[in-house]
Formats: sequence, C-alpha cells, structure tokens
Amino acid sequence: MLLELIRKEITVNVLSLRFIVTFVLLFGLILISTFVLTSDYKVRLQAYETSRSAHRDALSKIKAIKDKNQQVDELISNQGVYADLKPQLLAIFVRGLEGNLPTQVHTARSASRKIDEDFYHNPFFALFSTPDYGYIVNIVVSLLALLFVFDAICGEKERGTLKVMLSNAVPRDLIILSKWIGGYLCLVVPFLVALLAGIAYIQLSGAVSLDAQAIERLIWLIGVSLLYISLFFTIGLFISTLTHRAATALIVSLFVWICAILVVPNLAPVIGRLVAPVPTLQKINAEKEAVDQETFLRMQRVSRTMLGYGKKAEQLREKIEQEGRDRKDKLYHFYEEELKTQISISQTLSRISPSASFRYATTELAGTGSGLFLHFKQAYKRFERNFDDYADEIDDRRDDDQLNDNWLQVDEIPRLKAYAARLDDTLAAIAVDLLLMGIYNVVFFMAAYALFLRYDVT
Repeated sequence: MLLELIRKEITVNVLSLRFIVTFVLLFGLILISTFVLTSDYKVRLQAYETSRSAHRDALSKIKAIKDKNQQVDELISNQGVYADLKPQLLAIFVRGLEGNLPTQVHTARSASRKIDEDFYHNPFFALFSTPDYGYIVNIVVSLLALLFVFDAICGEKERGTLKVMLSNAVPRDLIILSKWIGGYLCLVVPFLVALLAGIAYIQLSGAVSLDAQAIERLIWLIGVSLLYISLFFTIGLFISTLTHRAATALIVSLFVWICAILVVPNLAPVIGRLVAPVPTLQKINAEKEAVDQETFLRMQRVSRTMLGYGKKAEQLREKIEQEGRDRKDKLYHFYEEELKTQISISQTLSRISPSASFRYATTELAGTGSGLFLHFKQAYKRFERNFDDYADEIDDRRDDDQLNDNWLQVDEIPRLKAYAARLDDTLAAIAVDLLLMGIYNVVFFMAAYALFLRYDVT
C-alpha cells in the first residue's frame, strides 16, 4: 500500500505546474551559475599564473644586478617579496569567503605594501554577483521545498480528497510517510539532474579538472544539500499539518522562510557585537603606539642617567625593549581573544537557523569558509616571520663579509605556504552543523506525524 501511495504522490506532483517550473528554474540557474563561475575561475587562475611569472621575473632582475650590496638592499628593503594565492577549485560551487582574501601579499623589511586590486575591478560585479551553487540551494531550493509541500495536507483537506482517502481505511501513518517520500523525490530529482548536468559540463569542457579529493568533497557537498533540502521540506509538511487552509499555510511558510534565511543569520552578528563588544583595531594600534612612545622615553631616560654604566645600561635598555614588546603582544592577544569570543557567540546564535549551519558546512567543505581565513592568517604570519629571519641572516653574512656573489638563490627565498584542511578535519569541524540539521529533520517530522494522527479532516 505504501508504494501505491508514493506512486500516487509522484504522479500528482509530476503532472503539476510547480514541478515543471521547479525543473526549468533549477536547470537554468545551476547551469548558468556553473558556466559563469567556471569561466571566472579560469580567468583568476590565469591571472594567478601571470602574477607568479611576473614576480619571478622581478627576482631575476634583482639577481642580474652586479653589486651584491645593492642586491641585498633591493630585495630586503626596497622590492621585498610577493606571494600569490591560488584560487580555490571548489569556489566554482561555493565562493564563500574566498573573495574577501587578497589575491597576493607582500612583505619587506622597511614596509609591506597593501595589495588592493578591487579598485580596478568592474563595480557592477560586486553589485550583481553571480549566485553560486551554495546560494541557489540556500535561498532558491529551500523556498521551493516549502512551496512544494505547504498544501500537501491542508490542501487535500480543502479539496475533500483527504476525507475520501481516510474513509477507505488507509492508515494515517502511511499517508504522511508517502507524502514525504513522494514529494521529496519529485523535488530532489530535478535538482540532481540539473546539478549533474553542471558537473558534466565542467568535466566535458575541460575547463576545470576535478581531482579525487575535489570529487570526494563535492559528494559531501551534495549530501549536505540533500539533508538541508529535506529539512525545509519537512518543515513545510509540518506547517501543512499545523494549519487547515492552504492560504494560511502559505503565509506561515513564507514567514518561517524569511526568519530562517534572512532574519536570524543577519541578526546573530548584531547580537554578538552587543553581547561581546570588541575594541576597534584602531584603538589597539593607538595603545601600541602609546607603548612605543613610553618605551622610547624610558630608553632616553636610561641613556641620560646611566651614560657611564656601559654594559649594565645596555642590558637595561634591552629589558625595557622586551617589556614593550611583551605589552604589545598582550594587547594583540587580548584583541584576538575578544574577537574569538564575539565570533563564537555569533555562530552559536546563528545556528538557530538551519541556513547558517548549511553555509558553515558547505563553505568549509569547499575550502572557502572560516578555515580558509585561519589558514591564510597563519600562513601570512609565517611568511613574514620567515622573511625577517631570512633578511637577518643575509645581513649578518654581509656584515661578516661571508656573502658571495652568487648568494641570491630564488628557491631559498621564503614563500607563502597555506595548508588546506584535510577532509577528516573538515568533517569534524562541521559535525555540529550536520547534527543540528539531522535533529531538526527528525523533530519536525515527528511533530508533523503526531499532528496528522489527530488531524481533523472534516
């Protein structure tokens, strides 16, 4: 009997206008998104290779300088070293935070130059950005899931077909189970067909080569998407059993969607800033400058009062310098800890909405989430530290007259090395989000099941 009920649900849904609209909309959106973002990835990858080549040529010009002292000054103090960030492969599906990172960074002993290429980009790309796969699932498919099922129970009650079905001694638990399975299949099949068409375009066009690791992460992305879609479908079924009129169910569904997609995720950071305020970076920098000024005055005082003390005065000055560095480090660590607390509170509050959990999970799987920011930050600090050590070593060798004419070796110059998270670590990081979406699914289905057992069909 269950199979017959599922077949009936599938037939009704496939012959409806909403199925045709859903299929056409998803097919068009996903294919267009895949085509545009794949082309964009090719352009960014080409720009990455061109930039790397230009920076290698710049180092070769330094190496061609005859005077080794001029070579050292040009590399360490004047030009410095540039490093380029390779575009994330799965950003063609989920852009996430990748666009907020610089495409290249720079470090030098005298001053690091800020690389800001957004000034030269077309501003309309920022105003009207192409929706990626994550956006389509999060916004469009979640709404379609609610619209697909909002009248599954209350609509049949209004038409009188539900009363007729129950008069034939059809068990209520089979009815609601068949509506969930049949309706969900009718929503997911067009989605998967459109997605597979997009992946087939990527593979057949040869625009992007998906390696084994990327395919494995993509499979997880699809699995998370199916879980997320099933959650909104279950919420829609719950709303349908909670109401008795299709118009009321539609209004409630739209209200729930607005709260889950727009209100809660955007309100959580605001509440986080109110609950755990963080001092501005400008204030921290001002306090660091005050520490530097105080350290400078103390050093001058020591120099004036202990002019004849020699080594003892030098030790005292070093102690004062170290104290200043320690105080600045404490200020920076204080800022970091306060910021982490604010971020943690915002994330926890935003997870009330399944939309936030979905975004966290998909961006981490695509390598464009908060983990990308963390790895970039660590890599950039390591890059600057390694360059400082390298510059000190070269200076020491020059002072000791141990620097030969062939000292500049491009392979020995520090490089930016950003390590990507392993899939196991990524799954561990998103386990909470996957668990929350699974729990929401079970809770709303059980609530819909309990309500339907007592549903008044008259």
